[in-house]
Amino acid sequence: MREMAKPFERFESDLNWQQVSLLLDTVLYFEDAPKLLLIPDLQQTRVPVPLVADTLRAIADTLSESEPHAAKRFAFEWEEGGEADVLIVRLPNGETVRQPTDYQAFSPV
Repeated sequence: MREMAKPFERFESDLNWQQVSLLLDTVLYFEDAPKLLLIPDLQQTRVPVPLVADTLRAIADTLSESEPHAAKRFAFEWEEGGEADVLIVRLPNGETVRQPTDYQAFSPV
């Protein structure tokens, strides 16, 4: 089996409640066929990230629906593991979400 290159390097993104809400709608719509979501880094380069609904809900929980355009900074990181690869999302409140992920199960939107 050929080794896949790391899908992306660690990056940060400023996201707001409105963006995350739209991303969650997309994930729920394509629930049976997971999609890579394009998350903008700080230079506005769009990075394809395999996010699932639970991770997006954790991100949304740190944002304010009453201030839908107020952005907070999140860090996205990919960790290759023995059993499973893991998407790591560092939340602005200091918490970390670890999402075991089969990157190849996700396709572009």
